[in-house]
Amino acid sequence: MNLSESTSAVFETFNGLSDEEWLHVLVSSLKVPEIQRVPMPGFPPEGLQREIHGHQGEVSIHEAHVFYREIKSYCAYAGRPVRPETVLMDFGCGWGRIVRLFMKDILPENLYGVEATDRFLMAARRANPALKFLDCGQVPPLLLKAESLDLVTSWSVFSHLDEFLASHWVREFHRLLKPDGLLVLTTQSRRFIGFCAEQRLRRASGMKLDHPWHEACADSFTDEAQANAQFEAGRFLHAASARPPHPQAHYGEAIIPRNYVLKAWGGLFRLVEYLDNPVRLPQVLIVLQKIG
Repeated sequence: MNLSESTSAVFETFNGLSDEEWLHVLVSSLKVPEIQRVPMPGFPPEGLQREIHGHQGEVSIHEAHVFYREIKSYCAYAGRPVRPETVLMDFGCGWGRIVRLFMKDILPENLYGVEATDRFLMAARRANPALKFLDCGQVPPLLLKAESLDLVTSWSVFSHLDEFLASHWVREFHRLLKPDGLLVLTTQSRRFIGFCAEQRLRRASGMKLDHPWHEACADSFTDEAQANAQFEAGRFLHAASARPPHPQAHYGEAIIPRNYVLKAWGGLFRLVEYLDNPVRLPQVLIVLQKIG
């Protein structure tokens, strides 16, 4: 199999599968590197997977698949169904977990992952050389043409960026998307304020927290009443682990209320959905469609 055939083999072989059948293939690829004579994308070390999203292997694939199904459903609902010619960019792609789900539906030359952390970017390129993984800085722009994308996705990135970076990147996505193109991202829900309080109680009782991220949560939104009042007022909530001018001041834990989305981004995008349903997704799903 030459390079060209290898690059498109996943799409050509599995395009006809249902989403559930595709999930079974991806789970199988954890242990079987070649399926139906097609070399499957690899996986980074489990430790790196846990570092990025707190779990690894089959659990990580299942979580990504839930997001993938929601994206496809809302694209169809908005009149922009996912097709082979759809040009998709996954922002903050980590090791490429989300974008590989779309290898069944979209031609590989139309799939992009964008990542700012060098270690994660290299892991993505090593695991899945068939796709294009691009480096990005802390702030825009990206080296992509205006109106070149149909769909931008971003899992658990806008649950960490502060208002400054989030606003700059949303404007950049507006530049990159074609008219009526879609932006699908997630953020933390209002319930996250209570989750952080629970982590503080656990720590105060002497219990060991399960993950370093839980330690960060315990230090976030320490004034519950104030955080809830800010949410009610439609304010962008962000708790950083560092103070300006340290670059890490732009990162932490973020909660973006629906009213903020309408007020701050309503001139650029139509709000298709603001879904806060933990039965369907652990984070809030925001679906935006470019105006004009």
